[in-house]
Amino acid sequence: MTSHTSAPAPLNDRSYWRRLLATVHPDRGHGDHELFVFLTALREHVEGCSRHREDGLEPAHHRYHDRARVPYDEALGFVDEHIMLTHRALSIAETVEEPFCGVLRLLVDYDDNVEHGGRALRQCRGATWCQVSYIAHLANMSKAERQRWYDLCRSIPLSEALASHLINRLKIEAAA
Repeated sequence: MTSHTSAPAPLNDRSYWRRLLATVHPDRGHGDHELFVFLTALREHVEGCSRHREDGLEPAHHRYHDRARVPYDEALGFVDEHIMLTHRALSIAETVEEPFCGVLRLLVDYDDNVEHGGRALRQCRGATWCQVSYIAHLANMSKAERQRWYDLCRSIPLSEALASHLINRLKIEAAA
């Protein structure tokens, strides 16, 4: 048993997070999906705070973190909503020119919607701008096309999970 006088464990200690998340994991009999997703996001936020403080950045780093992703409502990550989001992207594909049409049509075989775990978390947050930029690079978009691509990603809005799928599909096409 731990003494009450001992210092609390650091908030970024991975073993504590692992044990805490294991207790609420949805695959366990008494697990709770919403609590698991919340705690996973909280862990990422705390770890981000710790990294930024160590780097000497200002406490309001979360504004940078939010700017590093496509603006996104995490409620879009629920399975039904994410399926509708995927259909929205495919619908937009029918109204835009190449190369955007071809890139967005790569989502036609996306069926990785899940309710919990790391993949579900990627459905609950916007794509990183690094992912969006990498998609543009893989699709050989010009500078002007990249700007239009970024605007399209905002209008969808593109999730991290959908961006990962696009990256994987574009890599497969490039290898073929």
